[in-house]
Amino acid sequence: MKRSAIALAAALTLGACSTPTSDDEAATPTDTPVTITFRLWDSSAVPAYRQSFEDFTAENPNVTVEIEVVEEDAYWPRVDADLGSGTMADVFWLNPATVVNLHRRDSLVPIDTRPDDWETALVELFTVEEGLWAVPQMWSSVALFYDRELFTDVDLRSEALTWAPDGGEGDTLIAAATELTVDENGRNAADDNFDPDSVVRYGFAADPDIRTAFIPFIHQAGGQFQDADGRFAFATDEGEQATQYLVDLIHEHGVSPSIDMADDEQLPALFADGEIALYQSDSDILGFIAREAEIDWAIAPIVGGPEGKISSLDGVAAAGNADSDHPEATALLLEWLGTAKGQEPLAAHGLAFPGNLRAQDTYVNHWAKQGVDVSVFIESSRHAITVSAHDLDIQPALEEIRSMRHRILAGEVPVAEGLQQAQRAGNDALGG
Repeated sequence: MKRSAIALAAALTLGACSTPTSDDEAATPTDTPVTITFRLWDSSAVPAYRQSFEDFTAENPNVTVEIEVVEEDAYWPRVDADLGSGTMADVFWLNPATVVNLHRRDSLVPIDTRPDDWETALVELFTVEEGLWAVPQMWSSVALFYDRELFTDVDLRSEALTWAPDGGEGDTLIAAATELTVDENGRNAADDNFDPDSVVRYGFAADPDIRTAFIPFIHQAGGQFQDADGRFAFATDEGEQATQYLVDLIHEHGVSPSIDMADDEQLPALFADGEIALYQSDSDILGFIAREAEIDWAIAPIVGGPEGKISSLDGVAAAGNADSDHPEATALLLEWLGTAKGQEPLAAHGLAFPGNLRAQDTYVNHWAKQGVDVSVFIESSRHAITVSAHDLDIQPALEEIRSMRHRILAGEVPVAEGLQQAQRAGNDALGG
């Protein structure tokens, strides 16, 4: 019979340790040699986790950890299928949008402690019904990547770009993006002879993910993405102003690539190749940009709006499979993954800001040695919105919103109508 997370936690409390605690508190080692599995969706994270698990096994010789990679497009269907068939990994990556559904299925091991050195916002993202259901691993916030050679006379850190509804008073983004957008003949978008069909460099782009531009722009306009109960509430005048601005950058001003070009793989590559001058994205792409960029790049604060520089924060956590055949070893690994020692390799590889704050300096120093100042992301995180599940199954709702947002940015549906449809579809998907 399938054991619930509560029952498993009780068994672990008696036999070993139900949840991770601090670096100074250890779970009881397992006496029998076992191999457990850890699943993630990003192959670039494998070297960092491999090092962490080697250190883990050095302290726990009877436990070996094998890493499974399931690409993100197939990840969640595989989670559903493997949990149903009993073939799921013992520990696996989890995002905030899926924690409620898996908690309701009794699929997750409860985390009974919340050390002070865990990033508070990340802990809250994986809390459901006042219980924590995964161990914080890493977080990201949003900033502006830019081609430094194009801004030799502008200090973007002190003279940050701003937007205003309809490009009104205080807007500096449109003018900058217009000057930076050029066609194959070297004419910028302000030139009467500019050819919009032969653009070789766009002035501005933002990731298609709703949290890198959609959510910040809405909140910067004075609106909100969710209300206090977790229902979607962005179909307002402020939401329309923010979204119309993003649509106009593409279709009226021609300074931002079409939505068909704006996927998670194309935009970072276009920026790295010098085909986008200003690129609003999150800290997760630092590794890719550092490896692939052919330009001299730097990072500036997020584009600000009428209400200031409001960003967004997201994260990843490690969850324990409540039906693991190796509950004691699973508990040991969860404990390790919550410690600074367990996360130091993630930080040292520059993978992401670690969920354990005691490992954060290692991450900052990794990038400082490469001449990259990542402090702007830390500042961004202090003024960030999180998309919270609010004890609701939010993943299907976000998919509905992303689909309609794509149509809005493609110009297929008017902004006001599209936002109303997206909000209604999202809230219908939430149920409750």
